[in-house]
Amino acid sequence: MVGEARSSDELLAALDKESCDVVVTDFAMPNSNAPDGTEMIRQLRERHPLLPIVVMTMIGNVGILDSLLRAAVLGVVEKTEDMEILPMAVKSAANRRVFISPGLRRQLDAIGKRRGRGTLSAREAEIIRLLASGLTVTEIAQQLDRSLKTISRQKIDAMRKLGLENEAELYAYARENGLA
Repeated sequence: MVGEARSSDELLAALDKESCDVVVTDFAMPNSNAPDGTEMIRQLRERHPLLPIVVMTMIGNVGILDSLLRAAVLGVVEKTEDMEILPMAVKSAANRRVFISPGLRRQLDAIGKRRGRGTLSAREAEIIRLLASGLTVTEIAQQLDRSLKTISRQKIDAMRKLGLENEAELYAYARENGLA
C-alpha cells in the first residue's frame, strides 16, 4: 500500500503524486470539493487511463455497475462481502481481468428480477444518490456542471422508469437500494 485518502480530492491528489499498481476506492466519497461516484471514476480514468481500479460499494444498481464497467473499472466489491474477496479483486484487476463480488452479483440479479421496470442510466442513478444525500436539484446541477433543466429531466426520467410517484418514494427507493 502506497497511500490512502479520505475524500475524492485526496485520492486524485495522491495519485497525481504517487504511482501504484491498483487503486481501491469507495464509490461514495462525500465531503470533498471534487465529485465522487461515476464522475470521480471518469476523472480517475482521464488522468490515469491504464490504472486498474477496484471500487467498493453498497450500491446494487445495474445502471451504476454498467457505468463502472464501461469506465473500465476492473473490480467491483460489495462492502459487506467477506474481506477475503478484496485481495481476489485486486489480483484480478492487476491481471486486467474483471471481478464482480459474488454478493454484489447476487444482489444485482435479485434487483433486476424484482424491479422489472426500466434500468436506470448511470447518470439517473447518480442523480438519485445525490438527491438522497440531501443535495437539491440546483446544487446537483452546479456540482455536475449541468443545467438545472437537464438534472430535473433526469430525476423525472428516473422516477418514471422506477414507477415512483413522489419524492418520498424516491428517497425510500434510494435507501432500499443502497443509494442513500
